[in-house]
Parts: sequence; structure tokens; C-alpha cells
Amino acid sequence: MATVQKNREAVFGFTKTTRHDTYEFISPKKADLYGKSVFITGASKGVGRETALSFAAAGCSQIAIGARSDLSSLVGDIKEAAKKAGRTREPKVVSIKLDVTLEDSVKAAAETISNEFGGKLDILVNNAGYLEEWLPVGEASPSEWWTTYEINVKGVFLCSRYFIPLLLESDLKTNVLTSSAGAVGVMPGASAYQSSKFTICRIAEFIATEYQEKGLICFAMHPGGVKTELAYNMPEWMHKVLVDEPQMPADSTVWLTSERRPWLGGRFINTNWDMEELEARKDEIVNGDLLKFRLTTAF
Repeated sequence: MATVQKNREAVFGFTKTTRHDTYEFISPKKADLYGKSVFITGASKGVGRETALSFAAAGCSQIAIGARSDLSSLVGDIKEAAKKAGRTREPKVVSIKLDVTLEDSVKAAAETISNEFGGKLDILVNNAGYLEEWLPVGEASPSEWWTTYEINVKGVFLCSRYFIPLLLESDLKTNVLTSSAGAVGVMPGASAYQSSKFTICRIAEFIATEYQEKGLICFAMHPGGVKTELAYNMPEWMHKVLVDEPQMPADSTVWLTSERRPWLGGRFINTNWDMEELEARKDEIVNGDLLKFRLTTAF
């Protein structure tokens, strides 16, 4: 348990300030994403929905939203969010029925967005996720355990596979993979969720490495402990960690992607960190190759 505690301290203590709600430094009203495009998966509720609204407030010109659930109400809310933020140009909103676990569905979504956004995409936010009922491995439902990997890992792979060509044609070239602080933990019963989120961090490293020379930026991001439908699948005793407002990770995502930040490539980012303090440590992060998972040994 000492290792788990040490990991937790590292994940939540990397900046002096820990954030639980949005703040002025990351306000989307300070960003200018006019002429830029974004696609957010899992956009129908929770953090995904709030992220779409934050991109609208940032003046993003083209916003695509995808989910298995109904998105009709969100389209109008996105346009209203842009208006409330003082943006004079209404964003183009594309709503897509999407199942990230099905190759044909993801491929069709990429073709639609390519047609709607002129053959390119600036930012991809892989937000769709799943959290299974927490049970020991010997008691877990095989189908539900694997569903976690189908959505959390295969979904991220498929979206990255079919949208990377569009990202490479854009200016920002940024691929965000939603991970979790659970990636560094070992909570009994959470074997599928936590290991899948660890896998996401490694996938981010692979993508960042494989496409570095082409300018693609990819990082894994912890969205905080937000009271979402997904998070409430955790055991009730874990609900005490759900203390963050959804606007915090949403606005953080906008800040992290509103300009090219190659120094984030392949790294794990916690949106509970203060982004101003994080940016101040940029040189230290790059020179020390920090915020990546590595095996350490002592002799």
C-alpha cells in the first residue's frame, strides 16, 4: 500500500495547487479557436458534453460530437454557449451517431467529418469510456470485464486509427486520450478499468512516438473525479473522491489543445493540476522526460 500512496501523492501533488473547479487561467473565453475544428466522442453527457460547450465558448468554428445516446439537445446548447461567451460567429455543429467499438461506425464518422470539415481535423478528444462493476477477477462477469476494454482501449485505437490522417492535415494535430488517475492505482475489483486506463497511457506514448516527426501531439489525460453516470458505477465508498466540477476538465482540455504543445507528447496529464504551474515546469518535464510510466529498480 506504500507504493499506492506514493503514486497517489505524485499524481495529485505534481503542482502546488490542486484544482477542483475551473479558474481564470484556463477560461475558454481567453482562447481563440476560430477556424479550428474538434471532434469529441462520448459527448452526450458528463465531461464530454461540458467539453463541447467549452470549445464553443472558445470560439471553435467546427465542433463534431459523437455518442451512442441522443445528441439533439446538445447541438442547440453548443450554439448558445458560443453566443453567451460573446462569440459573434455561430459554430458549425455536426452530430454523429457513434459506437466507438465498431470499426464501420468509426470509419463512417471519420468520412463524415472529413467531408464536413474540409478533409482535416485539428483536435480529437477520445472521451467515450466505460467502468464495470467492481468485483475480484474470480467473480467478475467475463463479458462486462471485456466490454471495458472494448470501449476504453479498442474505441481509442479505432478513433485514433481513422482520425490520425485527418489530424495530420490540420494545424494543431492534437489527439487527447482520456485516461484516469486509476491508471497508477491497484484498487481491488477495478482490474478492467484501471488496467485499461494504464494501457491508454502507453498507447498515447506509442502514437506520440510514431508520429512525432509529422508533428502529431498525443497525451493521456485524467479528467478528475466528477459526479458522472460512469463514476457512480464505482462502489459507494469511493464516491467520496467525486469532488470535481465537470467544467474543470472541460476548460483544461480547451487550454491544453488551444495551441500546439509538443512538450506534452506521450505524457500523463492530470486536470486537477494547475495548468499555469504545470506550464512553468515545461523545461523540467521535457529534460527529465517526466510524466511517463517507467519500470524503476533499485540494486
